[in-house]
Amino acid sequence: MDRNILAKSERESRKRKLRARVIDSGTAVPFPDEEEQSESRESDRRRRKLRFAAVLSAALLTAAGVLGYRLYRENHQYEEIAVLWEKEVAADASSGYEAYGENLLRFTRDGASYLNRKGEEVWSQPYEMKSPFAAVCGDYAAVADRNGYRIYICDKTGCLGTVTTELPVSRISVSASGVTAAVLEDAKSNLIAFYDKTGKKLQVEVQTTLAGNGYPLDIAVSPDGMLLMVSYVYLDEGLMQNQVVFYNFDDEGQSVKDRLVGGFKEYEDSIVARVRFLDNTYACAFAQDRLCFYSLEHTVQPELVKQVDINGEIDSICYSGEYVGVVVSESGGPKRLFLYGASGKELFSEEISGEYEHVEISGSQVLLYREAQCRIYNVSGKLRYEGALPGGTDKLVCLGERSYLQIGSQTMRELELK
Repeated sequence: MDRNILAKSERESRKRKLRARVIDSGTAVPFPDEEEQSESRESDRRRRKLRFAAVLSAALLTAAGVLGYRLYRENHQYEEIAVLWEKEVAADASSGYEAYGENLLRFTRDGASYLNRKGEEVWSQPYEMKSPFAAVCGDYAAVADRNGYRIYICDKTGCLGTVTTELPVSRISVSASGVTAAVLEDAKSNLIAFYDKTGKKLQVEVQTTLAGNGYPLDIAVSPDGMLLMVSYVYLDEGLMQNQVVFYNFDDEGQSVKDRLVGGFKEYEDSIVARVRFLDNTYACAFAQDRLCFYSLEHTVQPELVKQVDINGEIDSICYSGEYVGVVVSESGGPKRLFLYGASGKELFSEEISGEYEHVEISGSQVLLYREAQCRIYNVSGKLRYEGALPGGTDKLVCLGERSYLQIGSQTMRELELK
């Protein structure tokens, strides 16, 4: 009996507890206090602001670090240059070198070879030439025998075609598509002939005579192979004069007589010994006393966009796809290095001391060097290094921000600024 009463009492107790937990359906569910909600929202905002500030600070610190490092690289002058590796190369007094992409083209009287940045031979092309010279543009290179009759057209895989000419070759220029132009000399006239990358002669040529359009001192083909730039000397009432002429061999040039789309005679008797396309839009003519920058934006109407008069004597010139440089011996003063952009804008000028046999633009740096000495500038005019090189130097090529390939008569080295 007692157990039944006890069990009943427990059941009644559980029922009372359940009833106490039940919420009447007519009673609204209570919400948190508004003040508590406001404090919670403010706390969330503070946390978000703190997170944003932390992320922003990290981003600013990273950007500042990158900018600081970039400024350091651009303005830092290095004191030492170290040899990373060194290897022997076959000695040949006739060896010539051209920067070829990130690597190197070597040409001698016995053949041409393509060397990678470790000095390893990728391919070689044997031939026999008395006076080899080369032209490079993009992935293509052409090697010819000056006053000889052979031209070899190559890309980075090897020789693609061979040209045998009927007249001696005096000058060549190659495009980034492999189209090669060559000046072929005769006793009375000259011919500018064109060949595709396999060596096949194209049905395009320019005949020249001294009494007519003149003798071609230098030629340049645009990277796309569609335009030809020529420096001519010609006779005018018995006086030797100079002019720069542009030809268009694209479809646009068909409507123009002899495809001659532009001629510039403001040089008079100032000899233009070198003409070069910097890219498909800009070209430069190097005269004795001036630099002339041309725009080919309108391919049937070339335009002289900038003439830079030189006060002094031009000792050396250099150029790349973006820049033009000259070393000038100023009248009664020291030598100066001037660097210009492709449109003719002066980027910097810097007084230089010492004699340098080579001045080149390699990558985004200007290299002045001779034997065992060099001076290196970036394109902002900051001196990066001035000092000794380990051994003799026939060619110096920029491989990267601080690394260089040095080629001597019997040795090849990779160097690094320290």
